Amino acid sequence: METKRKTGIYDKLQGLMYPREIDNACKNHLKDNGYFVDNLWHLDDVRNRFDCTDDQAYKVLSRVLESDYIMGSIHEAICQVAQDEFNLKFKNDE
Repeated sequence: METKRKTGIYDKLQGLMYPREIDNACKNHLKDNGYFVDNLWHLDDVRNRFDCTDDQAYKVLSRVLESDYIMGSIHEAICQVAQDEFNLKFKNDE
């Protein structure tokens, strides 16, 4: 049986911290595990512009952020910046 790593998040989710602190703890946990969390989208990004439910706002974000166009653009930009600004080489380049 796999042992869960102690992150402290479970305690924080049990009402021991303010919601903003919980958000930051969750982001820090993800960041510490290799995820980029500095650019997150919120339902309000849709709800502030459109009269919609939370479910509709989530579906809008999901459709946009998971689209082939956006995913392709992100991957292309990663390659461009890695090569041009950081002079990084692809792993399969000799």
